[in-house]
Formats: sequence, structure tokens, C-alpha cells
Amino acid sequence: MENATQHIRDIDIKSGYRDYFLNILQKLVETETPPADPASHKALFSILEKELEGLGYEVSMYNGVKSGGQLFAKPKAQKTGCYQLLLGHIDTVWPTDTLQKMPFRNEDNTLTGPGVYDMKAGVAMMLTALKVIYDHDDVEPVVTPILFLNSDEESGSVESASRIKLLARAMNRVLVLEPSLDPDGKIKTRRKGVGHFDVTIKGVSSHAGIEPEKGRSAILELSYLIQKLHQLNDPENGISVNVGTIDGGISTNVVAPESRASVDVRVRTKADAKRLTNEITAMESDTEGVTLEIKGGFRRPPLVQNKRNRALWQAAKEVGDQLGLELTEGTSGGGSDGSYTSLFAATLDGLGAVGDGAHSPTERVFLNETLQRIPLIVNLLLLPPLNEQG
Repeated sequence: MENATQHIRDIDIKSGYRDYFLNILQKLVETETPPADPASHKALFSILEKELEGLGYEVSMYNGVKSGGQLFAKPKAQKTGCYQLLLGHIDTVWPTDTLQKMPFRNEDNTLTGPGVYDMKAGVAMMLTALKVIYDHDDVEPVVTPILFLNSDEESGSVESASRIKLLARAMNRVLVLEPSLDPDGKIKTRRKGVGHFDVTIKGVSSHAGIEPEKGRSAILELSYLIQKLHQLNDPENGISVNVGTIDGGISTNVVAPESRASVDVRVRTKADAKRLTNEITAMESDTEGVTLEIKGGFRRPPLVQNKRNRALWQAAKEVGDQLGLELTEGTSGGGSDGSYTSLFAATLDGLGAVGDGAHSPTERVFLNETLQRIPLIVNLLLLPPLNEQG
């Protein structure tokens, strides 16, 4: 462990790894991967496949339906039956041609471009860490590093979640290279669970001027329901409920026969996820003659601080201390695939880029601070098996 740390303590210009990281990151950012665009996803996967094969990895691709599928990679020279997973995604929230307005730039220790922070820098960090290990014949992971990248994380990992869960069952630990939390780079040791609910309300139409009393407005009923939903917000306990979109009605001169809404719910605990699911789906109409249907549930469970996750966090803290990095932890309101793996294996999230502005035009990565995290990833990959499975 100490020898490995000495080998890769500094990722600087002289080592060549800084340039490697920047070159691969520029390729990834300049290959745009908008939501639900399989062709663009496959183009980027092709870049990664070639790079991974050069690092001694065997790559398998799994086809998607609305996405470009998933990439799975394992070392060709596999010497151990104990595994660890490097997990991430290559899709972004940005539409095609965003690159024209947000080009890849490297200026004053700041990297910009669509998806540079969430999470193409994290993918470049994976490759750089694997290259460091590949280049050093005197260090070899006792726990075999496996890599899995999907292209539908930003849309809920609908096509990939089952495969992620299956992989996690076979892993000793999982390192998620989603971006760190806040500009100071906190590691994400907790994440909120993410729920989605679709509301459909059916009323009775009538002429708004001639016989309004014969109608039952689905829009009016939706206004009552929205207030009920927002009353469920409990910031002190980490519960947020947001009616994000609404729709309904036919015309201004018709009492609305139907209305719809989509609802986002975030919670810290499994108990709250279960309770809120029951409360929301059990809501009823306040107006006679109006029907209410609510479907949905929690797509991603919370990432919680169980014993095995805490053991991995403590191991990371110790590695950070050896490298002169003072790691801190935090809770994210956003979801990630780490919440799936946490159900089955020790998981540490937010090990990726240091920066801020995810999903916004101010998205950016702090180069030097992010490079400092690559030795952390390398040395986590070189740790012995994690024994705490509580």
C-alpha cells in the first residue's frame, strides 16, 4: 500500500497523466451524448472501448432500446475471483449542439463544456486511474477492478438498473465516480431516494358560459391536490415533494374534463419512501363526480449509511490521510446508480470530479483539485477486500 501511494501520489505534468486525463476528457466532452440518443452514445462507447482495450481490458457491449446501451469491461488477465466495480454513466442532460454554446475549454484551472462535471470527468478519472495501475508493473489490485458504464442514468436507468443490481451482488465494493458534492468536493455518503408519480384526474365537461354548473373541473381538483402534495414537504427531515409539470383542459370555454401532473419526491430513508408512497397513492378526490388516479413509486432507493458503506468510507478517509487529502462527506438530494449497488455491496459515491454547476450553464470542473482525486481512486483500487458486510 505504501509503495503504491509513493508511486502515484502526484498526478502532474511531468508524469504525463495530467495530459492523458485532459486528452481523453476533451474527446468525451466533444462527443455529445444527449438524452435518448443511441447513436451518440454508441459513438462515445466506441472511444472508450478502444481506450480500455489498450489498458488490457476486455470490453462487452449490451444494446439498449432508447439508449446506446451499456459498456462492461474486465481485465483480460484476470487473477482473482474477488471483484470491485467502477460505476458511472456517459449520458448528459444537454441537447444536441450544446457544444456550440458551451465548448470544451481549459482556462485558469477550470474546465467547461456540456457534461464535463456530470460526469465525463469522472469517466476520464476512471481511465486515468486504470492507466496508472497498468503502467506500474509492481502494483496489482488484489480485488479485480470491473468497469460498468450506462447511457440512461440521467433518464432513470430504466434499461440498466437490473444489470447494475445483478453486478453489485458479486462485488466486494463499488466506487461511483459521479461528481463530488459542492465546490469543496465532499464525498457523497448519503443520497436521497427518488420517487416519481403520475397523476390523472377525470372530471365532467360542460359549456363554461351556458351550463358551467353541470361540469366538474379536473383542473380545479388538481389545484386542491397540488396543495395536499406540497403539504408533505418536510425539509428538516429531508423530504421534498415537487409538482413539476401540469397539463389539462380543452379550451377556455369548456369546463376541463381531464388534467394531469407529474410529481418528484425525495427522501432520506426507506421508511419515508414507503410511507409517502402509501400516502400519495391513497389520495382521493374532494369533488363528487371527479375521479383521481395516481401511479408511481420510488425509482431509486436512498443510499444510506449502513455498516459496510461506513467501513468503505473510513477506508477512503485513511487513504486520503496518507495522500494528504482531508476528505469530508455530505448528503446529496440527487439520485445515482450508487443507490442500487448500495442494496447489495459497500458503496462510496461522489468520488469523481471536483467542481459545480451540474445540469446548468455554469457547469465546470476544477482541474487541479480533480487531479488530486486520481491517486485516491488508484489507492482505493489497491486496497484489500473489505471485510465489513453489515
